[in-house]
Amino acid sequence: MKKKVTKPIKRKCYSCGKMATNPYVYHVVPALSYGEEIPVYSKSAPKTDRITLRGNKKVDVYNYCNNQCKSDRPPTCR
Repeated sequence: MKKKVTKPIKRKCYSCGKMATNPYVYHVVPALSYGEEIPVYSKSAPKTDRITLRGNKKVDVYNYCNNQCKSDRPPTCR
């Protein structure tokens, strides 16, 4: 059985604007405020994708060519 050939996924670099096929991905995950309860994990609960979160729980995703591009232009903080 032949393996299906797929096109490589390209992402635009946040720093230089080049297209990277194997990008360095940097996630900025917001912290919970002091005293806020940590949600209980349930294996059978429906999972939410990081990209679909809104408001103060939104996760920022930055794609870079490599670690050098990340040091040239670090992600902006909210």
